[in-house]
Amino acid sequence: MKLKQKYVFTGFLAFTVTVIVGFALVGGYIFQEPPAEAPTETPAGVQPTASPSKEAPLQVQPQQTEPSIEEQPEDGKPSEQEVSAEQAEQLQDVAVQEYRRQNVTFLKMVSSENGLYVLNDEEIEELRTLRINTLRICPLYSIDSNGDIRQDVPNFLIIDLIRRAHSAGFAVFLEPNLASRGGFPHLTDPQYVEAVMEISSKWAEIAEEENVEFYSPLNEPNLVFSEEHLVEEWMVESQNLRSMFSGGLVLKLAGMGPEEIESLGGYDYLAFDIMWGDSNYDELRNYLNAAVAKGNSLKQKYGLKGFFFGELGAEKARVDEDTQAEIFRTILDETWEEVDGYCFLGWSELEFSFKDNEKAKDVIREWFSR
Repeated sequence: MKLKQKYVFTGFLAFTVTVIVGFALVGGYIFQEPPAEAPTETPAGVQPTASPSKEAPLQVQPQQTEPSIEEQPEDGKPSEQEVSAEQAEQLQDVAVQEYRRQNVTFLKMVSSENGLYVLNDEEIEELRTLRINTLRICPLYSIDSNGDIRQDVPNFLIIDLIRRAHSAGFAVFLEPNLASRGGFPHLTDPQYVEAVMEISSKWAEIAEEENVEFYSPLNEPNLVFSEEHLVEEWMVESQNLRSMFSGGLVLKLAGMGPEEIESLGGYDYLAFDIMWGDSNYDELRNYLNAAVAKGNSLKQKYGLKGFFFGELGAEKARVDEDTQAEIFRTILDETWEEVDGYCFLGWSELEFSFKDNEKAKDVIREWFSR
């Protein structure tokens, strides 16, 4: 949850980079440049594609009327694997045409904290044992010391993950995340609304091109923006992305979001994120019931397709394995058939990890098998 250089690659190179990034993120290092490794055999079921361009960081300065975009110079010579623009377009068209958007009416998801995965055969098989039908993937961004929005993971890596998830049979929930480094930025400058909208618009177009099933324009905008009026402005403006994305458009909020949530007609789904860190299960049940009541009331009021829990987690530093598993069980037992899906956070080795907790995985598997 905490969050214009051209790359050309084969399917295997993207897979290799994915593995490297997965390990690097665990160690606290965020991928900046893909390693130049020699290609070998492309993994089965993966269509080799040309790399989409890596976007330059958005420059956001308080004294400017509008945020500026700065291009980064190209380093080094083109790879021997580089293909022409025409070939790249043809390859991308083939990859997109091979996949048709799934009709998922009840979401069964897990997610890593950063929304990144290896997605090799071993991980895919393990994910399948949990009976999930959807995988959350996050383009990662952060704000540097100069106040500039930085893209921490290149486009081609995210697009390869989307295609790899689709190839494995999973639907995709795509969500740009601005909490990549150091937590949420709690922005107060109004110019950031338009700067973040530019990022969200770019990924809405990519989500449409890749036939992504669900798209949240921003992870937890009520934590990204600290001023209530900026959160409201974001929620109104982001609904305009409906013209770019024809799948399920999701507003996903931390907790139960602002006290008053209005004008959601442009969205298809509402999602609340709930983190719990103790064994006070009665208090958890009360909070869940309040969240379900509010979510379903807004679903009915604005004619939404669904309300679901976008992130559910229990930080392993605060709970033991038994408590983590019981928190998951309590959530499912208390709200099953009252919501339109779940996403359990912690498919990783990071702070909310349940990947090595067999009891927690058994709970998820038991309920997701229904």
